[in-house]
Formats: sequence, C-alpha cells, structure tokens
Amino acid sequence: MRPLHIGLAALVAAVWGLNFVVIEVGLAHFPPLLFSALRFLVAALPAVFLVGRPTVAWKWIVGVGIALGVAKFGLLFIGMDRGMTAGLSSLVLQVQAVFTALFAALALGERPGGVRVVGMAVALTGIGVAAVDEGADGPVLAFVLVIAAAACWGVSNVLTRKAAPPDSLNFMVWVSTVPVLPLLVLSLLFEGWDRDVEALAAFDL
Repeated sequence: MRPLHIGLAALVAAVWGLNFVVIEVGLAHFPPLLFSALRFLVAALPAVFLVGRPTVAWKWIVGVGIALGVAKFGLLFIGMDRGMTAGLSSLVLQVQAVFTALFAALALGERPGGVRVVGMAVALTGIGVAAVDEGADGPVLAFVLVIAAAACWGVSNVLTRKAAPPDSLNFMVWVSTVPVLPLLVLSLLFEGWDRDVEALAAFDL
C-alpha cells in the first residue's frame, strides 16, 4: 500500500471520529431527530441539483434512505442524546460489520470463510470488552439504541449491495433526500413543534 493510500485511510478514520464529536456538540443545541433531519438536508442540498438523475431504481434509494437515514441515524442520535458518549458510540457502532455479514449471509447467500469468522469474533469481543469497560455505568437504553442503529446500518449495507450503484456519490446524495421529511415528521410528533422552533430560533453560527 502506498503512503498516499495509508494517509487517505487515516484521514477517513479521523473524519469519521470527528463526526461523532460534531454530533455530540450539535445535540447540545438541537433535538436528535430534528438534528438528524438537518444533517441530511445539508447533505442533499444543493448537491442533488448537481449530480444528475438517480442511477438506480427508486426502491433502492428509498430503502437505503429509510434504513440508513431514518433508522440508523435516528437511533444513533437519540442514543447519544440519552447519554452515549461520542467515543463509545463510534466504537459500539462498529458492530455493524457483524450485522452486515449476518444479513448478507441470510439475504445474499454470502458465506464468510473461517478466517473472517474468527476475525469478526475477535473484533466483536474487543468491542464488547471496551463497551463494558467504558459503559458499565452508562444508560442501558442508550446503549441498546446504538446497537439497534448498527443493525440498521447492516441492513442498509445489504440493500446498497443489492442496488449496486454505478455512481456512489450520485446514489448517496439521492439517498440523503429521503430521510429529511420522515425525520421532520417524527421530530414534530415526538419532540414537539415548540421545541423544534425554539432550537432553530436559538441557533447562532
């Protein structure tokens, strides 16, 4: 592997980690479902007008949008809002790799080899040990919500595999348009109009 590729991989990991810090900061100002809706609104606009028409069937865009945008990020944001820290959330969420392998085996007939099974078991054990060590005194419900978010991420990975988008950027931009309205509706139903308006009115760049 070239040094450039190693550097790019490290950069991706750094951005991924920073993402959770930003989420935690944002949740201090916004209700979780509203914040998640705003996240996808910013991801979709104005990019959706620049990437061209969707390159896969709408059923895949909507399916991934619901599984990834509404379910995964909605549950993750609520879990973090209920007490899961940024560091622990980023760690626990990686159990999505195990869910992905399980769902791919069930839905796609993929059978991981023995080495991969052992690798997943070691990784899962490591995540479990770290989670117990860091989160033994934390809120159980919040932990379960992040685990559920990881499962939803696994579902979205399998749907993405089935969709096989020829243009990943185009696909993800269109996927980002799907969760905005459902998350806004859920926010109004569960977080309330008054809380949402107050959060938006108090927002100050």
